[in-house]
Amino acid sequence: MKKINQIKKIFSVLFMMFTTIIFAQSTISGKVADQSGSGLPGVNVVISGTNQGASTDFDGNYSISNVENGTYNVIASYVGFTESTKSITIQGSNATVNFQLAQDASSLDEVVITGVLNPKSRIESSVSISSIGVEQIAQSAPRTSGEIFRNIPGVRAETSGGDGNGNYNVRGVPVSSGGTRYLQLQEDGLPIMLFGDTSFGNPDNYLRIDSNVSRIEAIRGGSASTLASNAPAGIINVISKTGAVEGGSIASSFGLDYQSSRLDFEYGTPLANGLSYHIGGFIRNGEGPRAIGYQGNKGGQFKANLTKRFEKGYVRVYTKFLNDRSAMYMPMPMLLEGDDANPTYANLPGFDITTDTPHSSNLQQSAGTSAFDGQPVSNDVRNGNNPITKSLGAEFSFDLGNEWSFVGKARYSNNSGKWIAPFTANVGAVADVAATASGASGATGALVYSDGDREAFNPANGLAQILHVFDVTIDDMSNFFGDVKISKKIGDNVNVTAGMFTATQNTKTSWQWSSFLSEVKGDGNARMVDFDGYSRNGQYAYGTPVWGNCCQRKYNTVHSVNSPYVGVDIDITEKINFDGSVRFENVNVNGIIASGPTSQGNYDYNGDGVIQGIEQNVPIVSGADGQNIDQDYNFTSFSAGLNYKINNGSAVFARYSKGASGRASDRNGYDQFGKSSTNFDQVTQLELGFKKRFENASVYVTAFSSNTDEDAGSALNLTVGNEFKATGLELEGSYNINDFSVVGSVTYTDAEIIEDRASGTGANKGKTPQRQADFVYNLSPRYVFGNDKQHVLGLAILGTSKSFAFDSNDLIQPGFAYVNLLGSVGLTEGLSLSLNINNLFDTVGITEVNGIDGAAINGSDRYVRARSITGRSSSLALRYKF
Repeated sequence: MKKINQIKKIFSVLFMMFTTIIFAQSTISGKVADQSGSGLPGVNVVISGTNQGASTDFDGNYSISNVENGTYNVIASYVGFTESTKSITIQGSNATVNFQLAQDASSLDEVVITGVLNPKSRIESSVSISSIGVEQIAQSAPRTSGEIFRNIPGVRAETSGGDGNGNYNVRGVPVSSGGTRYLQLQEDGLPIMLFGDTSFGNPDNYLRIDSNVSRIEAIRGGSASTLASNAPAGIINVISKTGAVEGGSIASSFGLDYQSSRLDFEYGTPLANGLSYHIGGFIRNGEGPRAIGYQGNKGGQFKANLTKRFEKGYVRVYTKFLNDRSAMYMPMPMLLEGDDANPTYANLPGFDITTDTPHSSNLQQSAGTSAFDGQPVSNDVRNGNNPITKSLGAEFSFDLGNEWSFVGKARYSNNSGKWIAPFTANVGAVADVAATASGASGATGALVYSDGDREAFNPANGLAQILHVFDVTIDDMSNFFGDVKISKKIGDNVNVTAGMFTATQNTKTSWQWSSFLSEVKGDGNARMVDFDGYSRNGQYAYGTPVWGNCCQRKYNTVHSVNSPYVGVDIDITEKINFDGSVRFENVNVNGIIASGPTSQGNYDYNGDGVIQGIEQNVPIVSGADGQNIDQDYNFTSFSAGLNYKINNGSAVFARYSKGASGRASDRNGYDQFGKSSTNFDQVTQLELGFKKRFENASVYVTAFSSNTDEDAGSALNLTVGNEFKATGLELEGSYNINDFSVVGSVTYTDAEIIEDRASGTGANKGKTPQRQADFVYNLSPRYVFGNDKQHVLGLAILGTSKSFAFDSNDLIQPGFAYVNLLGSVGLTEGLSLSLNINNLFDTVGITEVNGIDGAAINGSDRYVRARSITGRSSSLALRYKF
């Protein structure tokens, strides 16, 4: 009996062990997404040390069943992304493990979506394309959106003017009219503006980079000619997060050596039934990195999107609200020491070119007349660059079966705002500057300070400056963009795509520029100067008489675009891929333009019944005046590329493209019938490239040649336009080993003016285009350390070789390199403290010279008006990621 009881006990124990084993089977499931929150299909998810695993479905979901109790490492891996490992303990219940994979900077398998017919990896595409992730964005320590673009190979970004209004040169394709005439800036695959160089309506004015951004993709040349309008030089596409994986962050930052505070926030999460959303934005306030004397940077942005995923596709709607103000830094007074071939750009007494600006707390109002009704208008100079955007968009993508797919995007943006900033139009000794102002305007009277006791003007440094206030009201820059394409895969090797892009771009702006007299002094407190009895609070003219009152103008036009395009992608063999595309651009522009004052004379501006001195020569554009515009034009663009995949780690490609960019309303001339002889400028490009992946590195080399056939046109009150050619070599690379990584690029460009149309004399033929450097480069090393790799130390080194200030090639802009520093310390899980230092060594870097004033002083020195990059500025940020 005793033995029987013992046997029963043994069987009981064995039964309990058996049932425990049987019933302690659990499931590990979750979602794998990229940094934008979009689900990644085909990701391998395995339990380390076992043969258990799964692949993610179309939406990035996975499930691993029959997992016994225990502690495991779960690994998610996917080509083009950094492998991720998470530890999980199973104790009789199911577990959820989500992954968010970061793009691998050293991978040529990264899938790209910008400027290609169909998404494909870098090694399989015959285009030069780069991707900047959130980590590299943070490491570049940017103060503006444009400063991020300096990290893109082949791009020379002139962003010394503040948050917006930058000039971008790509592989020698010129920036003759400023802005981005040949380069398109996009948000989520659609243009921000139809034209990249509309005066005071540049697309980067309406772009703010914040924590909503997942990554930035940039294509140079290639199929950009045919897959976007007005983009033959390339496309920069800012891609937003979508919330497919739950998570968010909140960050508070403030300036250590300048007055600024900013709060960034974002959050996204999946919901039931395939829904997910993401929201985020920023608010800020502060003077900014230069002393302007008031709160010049203030406002914010809010963005949100909602995605519904289906078995074979998705629909997404999104919105954006932007109302932000930022100071614009125009050319300012400097001392030009030495000769033109080896100059030094130096400070003037009491004025630092890296921290000061012509802005002042004493210059707050600018008065003029509206170009639409001729009535008095007064604008607040403190508005600076004040873009206001309210936009609503949608996109969808569906697999229709039988190898058909359908993709569409559309967005309406209501854009308006102000653009106002002081520009140093003349600088020099007090007597010389006063004579220039008086001779052009007829102003008379002794010079006195316009505030305080109105004592006689006698500055310590003996200098004065004429300030032209660029005062522009942006009544309507609204636009609508739609892009729909359908693709069919024929057999296993051929994919045909046909699409239609439509656009409507309004351009309604009023220019009412004005003239002031000021002392040359920094720290944001320069005092205004009056011709006693003539000027008002430093303003001595309601126009710009020194420039012939050029800039009382109105533009009220609408561009309508219909652009069908078709492309084919063929896998000729397993290693050889061909893609070609053609685009037919059809454009109509109509409206009215008054590109200068229609009358000048007496105008009782203050309505007191007396015509005073300042009211004797007022430029007016009356409401009824203007030239009617009605123009239709069209052009055809094409691109063809061949990619040969040598093996899984290397490839070569070649591409030939011809595209064009249309002209914005204010960049063109029209005859009495409202027609223009030139409506677009063409760019022809040849590219040869090599891509190679090593064990811990990758390299991307592209040789390029381009010809830009640009007819004479206008840039503000200047004539521009030449035929250019450029050849060069672009090198991009990355290296990763353990906790250290580095990415960088260098571009060599040999550019030449082959037909001089702008000067009218042909004297500049054979010379180098203005502001075109032989070399531009960047290098970003990064080191992570700590038990959980929670600490980061990174640098961003950005530089350019010397360039010429003007097409005449008589004055050098010296080469320079500056260093940005990022140091981040992980305090606890999810919480980090970061130090950002922009321009660590306080480097002077000249990006633009506007003019030289007066005769030489002290032998060879002269006064010059130019822009330098902003000096050293430091900020501290506390960020919590959840």
